[in-house]
Amino acid sequence: ACGDIPEQIRSPSGTITSPGWPSEYPARINCSWYIHANPGEIITISFQDFDVQGSRRCSSDWLTIGSYKNIEGYRACGSSIPSPYISSQDHVWIRFHSDDSISRKGFRLAYFAGKSDEPNCDCDQFHCANGKCIPESWKCNNMDECGDNSDEEICAKANPPTVSAFQPCAYNQFQCLSRFTKLYTCLPESLKCDGNIDCLDLGDEIDCDVPTCGQWLKYFYGTFSSPNYPDFYPPGSNCTWLIDTGDHRKVILRFTDFKLDGTGYGDYVKIYDGLEENPRRLLRVLTAFDSHAPLTVVSSSGQIRVHFCADKVNAARGFNATYQVDGFCLPWEIPCGGNWGCYTEQQRCDGYWHCPNGRDETNCTMCQRDEFPCSRNGVCYPRSDRCNYQNHCPNGSDEKNCFFCQPGNFHCKNNRCVFESWVCDSQDDCGDGSDEENCPVIVPTRVITAAVIGSLICGLLLVIALGCTCKLYSLRMFERR
Repeated sequence: ACGDIPEQIRSPSGTITSPGWPSEYPARINCSWYIHANPGEIITISFQDFDVQGSRRCSSDWLTIGSYKNIEGYRACGSSIPSPYISSQDHVWIRFHSDDSISRKGFRLAYFAGKSDEPNCDCDQFHCANGKCIPESWKCNNMDECGDNSDEEICAKANPPTVSAFQPCAYNQFQCLSRFTKLYTCLPESLKCDGNIDCLDLGDEIDCDVPTCGQWLKYFYGTFSSPNYPDFYPPGSNCTWLIDTGDHRKVILRFTDFKLDGTGYGDYVKIYDGLEENPRRLLRVLTAFDSHAPLTVVSSSGQIRVHFCADKVNAARGFNATYQVDGFCLPWEIPCGGNWGCYTEQQRCDGYWHCPNGRDETNCTMCQRDEFPCSRNGVCYPRSDRCNYQNHCPNGSDEKNCFFCQPGNFHCKNNRCVFESWVCDSQDDCGDGSDEENCPVIVPTRVITAAVIGSLICGLLLVIALGCTCKLYSLRMFERR
């Protein structure tokens, strides 16, 4: 799906996710899917999860849905679940694009193809008032997949659920306000304290024994997540992960998705430098306020302790994390050489330097020797034109990911380059203020001049005041005589 050839889909129903979902999607990707239904059918798309970098007019990362390959129809970005999409034809084009900056969790959508007017629907489907069939699970989800809102009106007309109006449950069942249907129902006792939240009020998972979770992680890289991720973690979760790589190099810990509950006492994740729970070696405390942001924590050695604690008031999606030894390449990555890091095959010759030494952009077929590409299908430029604060590429890739700068330029902390003459000029040229750090305090000449003139004026006024005082004193003495 990601590349020059779109993925062809002929199945009448299914799901589509962004690359890596529910983890963070890669940067600089272009993916496309082509769903083709039977003649006379229409396609309905319902989003189940959506978290894409937001921007003005969705110009950074975006998802588009339309009936034509080269004509954009519906564009979405941000973290709000988009409205359902109902096609007007028997095919749909879906495109997903990400730039080189912020990445998020991505999306998961479900699609369903069928005729717009069916006399009957299958037993696991809901028959809309307009004759359309949709999956039963789409009913009462606060989204209009029918197109006439008949799948939601039946919920709005129902009376609010009350315990007194509900029939008693059997001896081996318990009463529950379903998290999925928002209606009271009877569930088997086996669903109590099973670690999965089924009731809207968490009644099936409260006052349960603390679930066991966490583990020892003893490899150079790995992943771990909160219990039940990406579903809600059980209330009262108390987990500890001990990462011991057996290497002296630092451990880079990345949270690709993070969503904790902030009600009650608040759930949290504490990260310690080393395997002991030593307050003096606490690296960071993550709470609900850190949600939706890719987070990175780096240890000083090859050991890290991660402690996750949740209260019994509420729950949330949780988190997904990866770790790796600093300088260690994952199996699907290619080393830059030395201690310069790693890059993937998709990042090879894409116009952006992922290696400080530029190894991922050298010897590209579209460029001559000692030249680098601006993009996969763009022009090339020589090494002397890289990171000199002058854009030579239309997309500015020759001035991005600058690990070193050309002579006469200053290297910013955010890997940008600016002219050395702009350092300590009281202007934030880097964008992160690093060109104005540790600057000597120099009082401007105009300030010194103003201070001198002000002092002279004050001195003159003082002399005049003393003269007036002496004159007045002498006149009064003369009058007394």
